[in-house]
Amino acid sequence: MASSSRTWVNGICLEELPKGHDDFKYVEDKMHSTIGHSEVTGYNILKVYRINNKYTWPQYVRRRQEISQQLGGQEVEEQHLFHGSPNAHVIAAEGFDTGFAKTSGMFGKGVYFAEHSSKSNNYAFGDHQACSPHCNVNCSVCVRKMLICTVALGRKFETSEATVSGLPSGYHSVKANAGSALLYPEYVIYNDDQVYPSYLIEYTTNYVRGYEMRAPEGAAGDYKA
Repeated sequence: MASSSRTWVNGICLEELPKGHDDFKYVEDKMHSTIGHSEVTGYNILKVYRINNKYTWPQYVRRRQEISQQLGGQEVEEQHLFHGSPNAHVIAAEGFDTGFAKTSGMFGKGVYFAEHSSKSNNYAFGDHQACSPHCNVNCSVCVRKMLICTVALGRKFETSEATVSGLPSGYHSVKANAGSALLYPEYVIYNDDQVYPSYLIEYTTNYVRGYEMRAPEGAAGDYKA
């Protein structure tokens, strides 16, 4: 396995992984194997950073333990999920902050994640926003940023309708399944400590030829995967 170097600054280390590293290959495979949008043909993975954060990790562990206690000592369900954001570097260092989330999100003021990399790809420049240099939502030239996060889901409230505006009582997360409201599933948490950003990815996206100039379907809500 190829080795990487670590440099800690103020308790945070973004550890750049070489392309031969097992974790780099894991990220690359996960990105490509979860493309659900037909217009996306692939990615060019430029850099992968493993995030080491001595502040957000203990907070995540404590929250996971709290959820486990609430579940009677059961193991807490965790998943590696995608989150696209132009502020990915800031989130890697400081964690998520639902204070910046908008109440106009489809499932309320929470942090949104996706199973499909191609869904989160739509948020890498912002909420279905275009790149600044080319004013192109589907730019295949500009570098995007995405996170793979470890998310403690706990007891999930599952729905296929946009009828939830916050976390229902007795649950730890919301899973919105594909249906009339959504083409692709997404997950929502309402407690910042329930997520640990694990990998930061810098990449470009390849589109079906001619698709780059098409306008995407609209979407609402900040912090949405």
